[in-house]
Amino acid sequence: MDEKIKYILKIGIFVLLIFAIINVLGINFKDAYESQNKSLFEGLVIDIQPDTRQDLATGANAFCDLYRGSSSTLNTECKKLTQKNCNETSCCVFTNNKCVAGGPNGPTYNTDSNGNTSRAKYYFQNQCFGTGCSS
Repeated sequence: MDEKIKYILKIGIFVLLIFAIINVLGINFKDAYESQNKSLFEGLVIDIQPDTRQDLATGANAFCDLYRGSSSTLNTECKKLTQKNCNETSCCVFTNNKCVAGGPNGPTYNTDSNGNTSRAKYYFQNQCFGTGCSS
C-alpha cells in the first residue's frame, strides 16, 4: 500500500511540474485556436465568428477596435494598408505616400526629431487636411 501512495505522489508532482514549466515559459494553448478564427483581407485583420459574419464596411471598424489603446501597434498595422483601405478606417491617415495611425486631427505621431508639429498634408477618410490642400 505504501508503494502505491508514493507512485501516485510522484505522478502528481510530475503533473504539477509540467504545469509550472508551461506557466513559466508563457505557453498559451488558446492562441493557436483563436488564430484560426481570423481572416486577413488586404491588411485588415477581421475577427469573424461563424455566427456573426461582418460585412467589409464594419471590417474597418473592427480593425480600429482591434488595436484600440495600442497606438504603436496600430501605427505598425496601418503602414500595411493600401491607400484605399487606409482611407476607409477612422484610425489611420494617409500622408507622405504611406498609411499611419491618426484621425481627423492628423497623424498620431506628427512631430519631427526636434519636437516640432508637422503641418503636412494628410488624407483622412478621403478628405485632404493640412498645408497644401486645395480648397
